[in-house]
Formats: sequence, structure tokens, C-alpha cells
Amino acid sequence: MIKKIYKDDISLLDSFNELTRKTFGFDFVKWHEAGHFSDRYVPHVMMDKEKVISNVSVNRMQFDMGGVIKNYIQIGTVMTDKDYRGQGLNRKIMESILQEYMDKVDGIYLFGNDSVLHYYPKFGFVPCEEYEYYFAYEKGSDLSPNVIEKVDMTDDTQAKNVYAVMERYFAEPDVPNENDALYMSENLSLYHFWMDSEYRDNIYYLPECGAYIVGAVDHDKLYLYQIIGKEKVELERVAKAFGNGFSEVVLGYTPVHKEGLGVRIHKEEDSTLFVMGEDLRCVSEKQRMFPILSHA
Repeated sequence: MIKKIYKDDISLLDSFNELTRKTFGFDFVKWHEAGHFSDRYVPHVMMDKEKVISNVSVNRMQFDMGGVIKNYIQIGTVMTDKDYRGQGLNRKIMESILQEYMDKVDGIYLFGNDSVLHYYPKFGFVPCEEYEYYFAYEKGSDLSPNVIEKVDMTDDTQAKNVYAVMERYFAEPDVPNENDALYMSENLSLYHFWMDSEYRDNIYYLPECGAYIVGAVDHDKLYLYQIIGKEKVELERVAKAFGNGFSEVVLGYTPVHKEGLGVRIHKEEDSTLFVMGEDLRCVSEKQRMFPILSHA
């Protein structure tokens, strides 16, 4: 029988986290203890007595596409205990999820690794290309330097300031986002997950723009994963604030203003976007990408 796990199912969560650690090397313990496990994230599990042996998680996603709200399901945390593989457990969970949600949302999508490229099409998913935007950065630009402040996410006050800006994202649905053309307009808990873990050391505040920036320099590129703020932020000014240690700026989201930007197919190692539903074909057709911080 398939069971759904909710934030108060402590005994089930313990077993779920144990399987997550065994499969992926991380768990959701701190995220849950901090109160970020919301009803937008629902693991669907198979049990052997009191033990979680297989899971497919449903992430309820809401995106704003230039003022048009879309409700999607993102599939994630797909795993089966190695002692129970080969029994079709994931398949049964996936079929149950598709039957439950397909007619209730605008589309369903997931990111699959290279080992499952032939698996998800069996359910009706099709691979979909994403596009990333970028621009060449001229070192030594004559723009006046900007002061950028690194945010310490271990400091409660600084972290609360970041999330307060995010909450205004959601509280002001009629205010257009002048930076991100496909932004996650709900699901603060997913932002918490990434910004309290993998991206916690990559968050900055740019006082001149009154915006928070999630970004990092890697080799010769500056990756701007997200601009947290709805007022238009000049990308070249943001780049200037990060210095001169790179020659290209790559965006981890779809910009509203594309003037002066190049565009190319987004390639992520061992990861392919799969979509279900005609509505989601616009990602490729309109050269978009799901924001990096919206991946589950």
C-alpha cells in the first residue's frame, strides 16, 4: 500500500530520512526541525512493516510566468532500498501519483539522471531542453564599483532579512517581477532548503539595488543563480560588484529583459528535464529554464 508522509509523521520521517541518507548522502532532518517541511512536499512511500523501502516525492510548485500563474507538480527524491529493487515499487508509486494529480495541475515534470533516460518515457514523460542566458563580462569595466555584502546565513537576523524579502515576493502577487520571467512564486520551504544548505555561502546583499543575490564565481564564470527582489536589477552592475575574476556571467533563471544577452541550450551534468503535459512544452519553445533554486 502507498502511504503519504506529512510533517507530523515522525516515525515515518525517521525511516524516510534513513533511506534518503543511504541513497543520496543527505537527509531532511534539520530542514524539518527548523519548521520548513510544508504540505507542498509530500513523500509517497511503500513500506515493509515500519520501514520505508521506496519513495517518490510530490512537490507542489507555483510559478509566475509574466503575470500568468501556473501550477505544476515536480517529482523528486525518487529512491528504492537496494534490497527491494527490481520489484517495480517505484513504478507503482509513480503510476499512483500520475493518476491522482494529472488532471489537477498544468503539468508534471522532473529532473532525471543519465541512468534513467529510458525509464521516464514509459510513463509518458518526454525530454525537454532548457535554455540559459549569459553575457561576456569586460574586466576592468568603467562602471563605478558597487559594495556587496556577504550574508551570514548562520546569523538569525541576517537570515530573517533574506526570507522577509522572499515572503514579500509571495505577499505581492500583483507586483511584476522585473528580473525573473519564470519565478517560483510560492514554496518558501524549498528556498529554505537550498539557502540553508548548498547555497548558504553564496548569498549577498547589494545595497545599491536593495536586492539579495545568490551567486558564485567558478573558474572564469560568474553564476547568478537568483536575484531576490522584484525591482529591475542591472546585471552588469551586479557583475561589477563581484570583481574581475571572471569573463562570463551565466544566469540560473530566465531573465525578463534579454537585451544584450546570449542564449544557448542549458547543459547540466547527469541531469535531463522530463515533462508531461502540453503546457510545459513552452519551456523549450520559449527558451526558458526552471530557476536553479526551484529544483527539488
